[in-house]
Amino acid sequence: MTTIALVHGRVIDGSGRPPIDPGTVLIGDGLVKGVGPSGEVAVPAGSLAVDVRGAAVLPALIDGHMHVSSEPGRLDHMGHVRTNLQAVGRLQECLRCGTGTVAHAAGSVESIVLRDVIRGGQVRGCADLVVGAAVTATCGHVRGRSADGPWEIRRAVREMIAAGADFIKTCASGGFQWEHEKLTHEDYTLEELRALVEQSHSREKRVHVHAHAQPGLGNAIAAGCDVILHGALIDEAALEGMAAKGLWYMPTLHITSAAAREGRNWPVYMSERMKAAHPVHCAGVAKAHAMGIRIAVGTDGGPGSVMNELRLLVACGLTPIEAIVAGTRHTADVLGILGSTGTLEEGKRADLVVVRGAPDQDIEVLSCHDAIAMVIKGGVVQGAGDFDPSAMVAAGQGGGGARIRTRT
Repeated sequence: MTTIALVHGRVIDGSGRPPIDPGTVLIGDGLVKGVGPSGEVAVPAGSLAVDVRGAAVLPALIDGHMHVSSEPGRLDHMGHVRTNLQAVGRLQECLRCGTGTVAHAAGSVESIVLRDVIRGGQVRGCADLVVGAAVTATCGHVRGRSADGPWEIRRAVREMIAAGADFIKTCASGGFQWEHEKLTHEDYTLEELRALVEQSHSREKRVHVHAHAQPGLGNAIAAGCDVILHGALIDEAALEGMAAKGLWYMPTLHITSAAAREGRNWPVYMSERMKAAHPVHCAGVAKAHAMGIRIAVGTDGGPGSVMNELRLLVACGLTPIEAIVAGTRHTADVLGILGSTGTLEEGKRADLVVVRGAPDQDIEVLSCHDAIAMVIKGGVVQGAGDFDPSAMVAAGQGGGGARIRTRT
C-alpha cells in the first residue's frame, strides 16, 4: 500500500500535548507510520503527499454513546433486520462527519453481527461499532434485554457476554423519554445493580449506567458501575462519590441542548424537561471538571453531534485541547480500544480527520458546515469533505502533491 503523507498541517495528536505546527503524519498499511515536525519526518519517495497547511490533523472523533438502532426490547424479528440495516446508513454518515468509532448504547445480538461485518470489511465506509448490550428492568427507561432480580440479571448478562458484547449498558434512574417516568425514579435497585456489575466484572466487561439523579446516581456509584452516563441533575454527593472511586463521567450534554431539540418532533413534555434540565446539567459538568473527574464524550445524538458536545464541554470550562482529548483518547480508553485508536501514534490504526482551522484555539471551528476537509479510516481516504482523493500524486511528480482547499 502506498504511503500517504499529510504535510505542513497543525497536528493535534489527542494526547494532550501541544500541537505540532507545521507537522507531518505518515500513513501506510492502514496504520500511522510516523508523526512529528515536518522538518524531522522524512517523506518516503513515491508517497502520495497532501499539503494540509491551514488545517488541523487530529484523531477521528469517538462518540461513546449513541443509539444507532431502535431499542431491542421494542422490536420483533423483522424490526431487528430493518433497524440494523438503517444503522449502516447512520454509521456511514457518522464517518463522513469525522466520527471514526461509535458506541451503541442499547445493543443486541443483531448489533453484534453488524459490528462484526463492519470490522470484517463486508460493509464499508462506516464508523466502527462498539456494542453495549442493554440489560434493563421491566418497564424501565431503556427497553433492552429485560431482566429482574439478581439471578435473572446475571443470566441476561451472561447471555450478552456470550454473544460477544463489548460492554454492558443498564439504567439506575428514569429519563426524559416516557411520560410516566421521572429522573428521580429508581430503575434497578442497588441489589440488582450489584449483581449486574459483579457478573459483568467477572468477565472483564465494563458497565455503563444511565443515571440522571438520586437515588439512581448513588446506587450506581455504590454498586461499582464504571461509567456514569448523563447526570442531568447530578449533585455534590454523586460527584464526590465518583471522584473518590475514580469513575468515568460521560455527560452527553448534547441531548439536553437546544441543538438536539431543533427539528425534532418530540413530545412537549420531553422537550420541556430537557430544556429545564440543561443549565443544571452544564453546571454539574463544570463542577465535575473542576474536581478532576475524568470526562469522556458521548452524545445520545446522531451523526455530527459530537462536534456540538465538544463545544458544550468547552463552555463548561474545559480547554479546547481538553475537550478534543475527551472526544478521542479518553473515550477510546473508556471503550477499551485505546490500544488501536484514539491518538495519532506510530503503530495505531490510521483513523483521522483533517479540519480547516485550529480547533485547539477556537472550538467553534468544528461548528462550521465545511469544517471537515478530509477523513481517513484505516488508512483509506473516505468520500468526505471536498477533498478529491484522485488528486493525490506521488511527491515530486506533480508539483509536490495535492492540497486541500482552505477557507477564503
